[in-house]
Amino acid sequence: MPSHVTVTSWNDMPFSGVSEENGTWVGKGYAFYIFDLISSKLNFTYTIVPPRRHILGDEDNGVLGLLYKKEVDLAVAFLPVLPEMRRYCTFSASLDETRLTAVMKRPQESATGSGLLAPFERTVWLLVLASLIFVGPVIYLFATIRAKLWHDPNSENFSLSSCFWFVYSSLLKQGTNIVATTDSTRMLFATWWIFILILTSFYTANLTAFLTKPQFTLSISSLQDIVHKGYSWVTYKGRTIDFLLSQENYNDLSLLNVSRRQKKGVFKYYQPSNAILQSVTTKRLFLAEAHYLQTLIFNDYVNKTRNHLEHSSRCTYVIMPGSILAINRAFGFSNGSVVEKPINKMLLRLVETGIIQHRQEKELPLAEICPVDLRSTERQLRNTDLLLTYKIVVAGYAVAAILFLLEIIFGFVSSRVKNRGKGVKHKVGGKPQVLSVKNPQKRMDLMKRSPPAIYQNAGNILMQRKQQFINGRNYYVVTDRGGDRRFVPIGTPSAFLFQYTA
Repeated sequence: MPSHVTVTSWNDMPFSGVSEENGTWVGKGYAFYIFDLISSKLNFTYTIVPPRRHILGDEDNGVLGLLYKKEVDLAVAFLPVLPEMRRYCTFSASLDETRLTAVMKRPQESATGSGLLAPFERTVWLLVLASLIFVGPVIYLFATIRAKLWHDPNSENFSLSSCFWFVYSSLLKQGTNIVATTDSTRMLFATWWIFILILTSFYTANLTAFLTKPQFTLSISSLQDIVHKGYSWVTYKGRTIDFLLSQENYNDLSLLNVSRRQKKGVFKYYQPSNAILQSVTTKRLFLAEAHYLQTLIFNDYVNKTRNHLEHSSRCTYVIMPGSILAINRAFGFSNGSVVEKPINKMLLRLVETGIIQHRQEKELPLAEICPVDLRSTERQLRNTDLLLTYKIVVAGYAVAAILFLLEIIFGFVSSRVKNRGKGVKHKVGGKPQVLSVKNPQKRMDLMKRSPPAIYQNAGNILMQRKQQFINGRNYYVVTDRGGDRRFVPIGTPSAFLFQYTA
């Protein structure tokens, strides 16, 4: 082991950093805390040579450029262990494993969506909708086939629309106007009722749990969510993500090039933490190592606590629960460096004793910092929870209005078609009535109020009678066997007799 070595590093606090003090470059962060332990143990000194730009770089610049040109012996920094970097340098024993993730501004609403839809996933809702569509035709098919096989057209003569309404009304626990009389149809009804019983029981229980103790979730949890849902993102230029995206070969982060080509990815040089958090919104993410983001959020939380902000306003930012990439990190050595073996041996001992992990966790609290779900016990039913209810009501009234308009149009067209071919109109009591032109004799008899054969078949006539209000007086509208209608005033028995005796 030589008595003096030359090292380099970059600004990546709290892991590593360099600053000039009294004309001398001084190292900071976890990396130099570990390296100072090794230098005191192996009894050597070191000089820091910072790169011109604090990036990973390539053969000509950055940290990798200094290692590749052998201008330094090693890089005291938590460098990502990537296969694409092994042609520039060699790595020490793995110091830790980190995950690249994203931080975003905490959204006001959970990604769970409306409270009415929260109990079930989208797949479950689609299957319930499919069952509503297919169960009705299945029941209709069974009933129709059975009636044809047994040559009994009156047996369970269900219409397709009535089967649809049975399925829908059963789901809402309402009654039905069809009755199963055969064993096969009864079994279909019973199976559907059992399915509805289980489905509604689970839905009611999960809806109660959601409204009383909701779980806050984010809309993103993976790299695919970031790209496919159209999120924009910011990351450090020349760091791990930028290095991987600049490679020609396909890697774990190549999917980000899709949003990068859509101009949704921005690369910035190393900046203070305040500038990073100010650039983050609910639709714009910052991508970096999870431990680094936890440090940023914790410092922001402490500053807001000192400013006496309300507790609900302190956790402004939240880290994505998933990760976009998990990588190991280590020190980097120039190829053929004589200090690699002794330093690597000491690093391995520090890792095994847990000193490195202890040093990283020392400045962070033991509790999770601003988790995704703040586990707030206060829960009031918000207007957004009932938003779907409003939409259903509006949609229902709109459909009812459309159907009502169609019924009016259908009724008007039907009346025109029915009255086509009928003759002149005759006013009875001031209201025009259509009289048949096919039988003039019957029309003359009606105008003379000749007595019909009402007494010959009184039961049939009374079954066909209808009441109508004409010019302030009620009339019975009676249709005889020939299809002609007669008006009988409703009043005292003498008036009834007078109608046909006058």
